[in-house]
Amino acid sequence: MLERDAIFRERLVALMTAIKGKEGNAPKLRRLVGAYATKMAKEAGARDWADLKQRADAPTYDSALKMFQTQSQAASKAGDTDAVRALEVLAISLVARHQYQEDLAPGVAMLDDYIAKCGAVARRSGMQFLAKPAPR
Repeated sequence: MLERDAIFRERLVALMTAIKGKEGNAPKLRRLVGAYATKMAKEAGARDWADLKQRADAPTYDSALKMFQTQSQAASKAGDTDAVRALEVLAISLVARHQYQEDLAPGVAMLDDYIAKCGAVARRSGMQFLAKPAPR
């Protein structure tokens, strides 16, 4: 268990460093984080990401992590690094629900605030996923 906690700590710190920097303000990343968070919450019947994260039971939690892994692998194969990072943001936020190290609380709160802001913008703009047009 200690090894997993150390890995989580390392990933959270790296992600927070990236989000605090230029990457966190990238419009495409913000749109994707907001769209994914909003879509997942809506499909789960939750108000928003925070509500989904709080109410996720074990099967929902496991299903979400599996979906993050599958979608991330597909995005990686397609070369879509923004989608990979957006999924990582949400996955780390979800996993943080089971982390109880006091010193990580500010980073988790900042990450969840980032997701909430991205989700609010996505909801206001009516963001939705559109299928990519077929190549000609």
